[in-house]
Amino acid sequence: MKLSIILPVYNVEKYIERCILSVEKQDICKDEYEVIIVDDGSQDASIDIAEELSKRFSNIVICHKPNGGLSSARNFGMKFAKGEYIWFIDSDDYIEENVLNRLLDKLYTDKLDLLLFNIFDIWPNKECPGFVVEEQPDKVISGREYIEHYDIGKSAWCFIVKRSIVVNNNILFTESIIHEDYEFTLRLYGHIERMTFIPLRVYNYFHREGSITTIKSEKQIMKSIHSWQIIIKNETELFSNETVYSKAAKVLVDDHKFKGLCVLLFSVLPLKVKLEEYRKFEALGAFNMHNIRLKGLKMKLLYSIVKRRVIYYNLIHIFRIKR
Repeated sequence: MKLSIILPVYNVEKYIERCILSVEKQDICKDEYEVIIVDDGSQDASIDIAEELSKRFSNIVICHKPNGGLSSARNFGMKFAKGEYIWFIDSDDYIEENVLNRLLDKLYTDKLDLLLFNIFDIWPNKECPGFVVEEQPDKVISGREYIEHYDIGKSAWCFIVKRSIVVNNNILFTESIIHEDYEFTLRLYGHIERMTFIPLRVYNYFHREGSITTIKSEKQIMKSIHSWQIIIKNETELFSNETVYSKAAKVLVDDHKFKGLCVLLFSVLPLKVKLEEYRKFEALGAFNMHNIRLKGLKMKLLYSIVKRRVIYYNLIHIFRIKR
């Protein structure tokens, strides 16, 4: 078994067939890879569709669990994986046809721990590449070199990785949060000795209404804020030493601090709530940022404002609702 594709499913009946068919329309034998469908307590017809497709394709494995979120479903799916490599795919996205042979050939020929490939962001009326090819490695490098010198892939679905590295180093997704990929990938790259990028369109990231990343309710905003706080706490503790990788990782930890502070700054929440969350970020050392790599004058200007605690404190009074 060369590859295990882990596919969490929760209420995606409109998209699940497209996703499953895309991973089955490939140019390698079915006994070389498996598609592990994790039913995360789905309440619509998603699993019925998956079960019908499993009658057509012998490499589909369906496992069930109570609803626990994306991280929980991915962690659960890894328990069933048998492939030398694993790939996490979201069930509302899809991949290009006949790409697995080339990807696996690259992985085995270059003896890679991890292989990145190009992704495309898909909207109903447009699409665009997710990576700038010139900003990705064209040779085999380590994970440390990657986070030091390149625009890194932050999503778990933008690469295929050797399963033993994930399992042996107990690299799991933090459960009950969102933005979990930021923490997962930053930990993972620290254990990668051989990786590269292939300039091949492989993954299509579909931006749909109602997904985790598009819901902007007050509840979801609060979950985003609390998730960033958990990520900052975990990463600050993990990379507190002075190893070469930790020094490189701290730049990206600061980037995560910046992202979390921006969510709070621009969120429309009661002032009392914003001040409570501000104090939590402050206690976590979120304003202690140094060398973030940012593109564009606008982002650099925003960073220069956000990292100044007094200015930030005054600005959070502006973006709020009275209650």
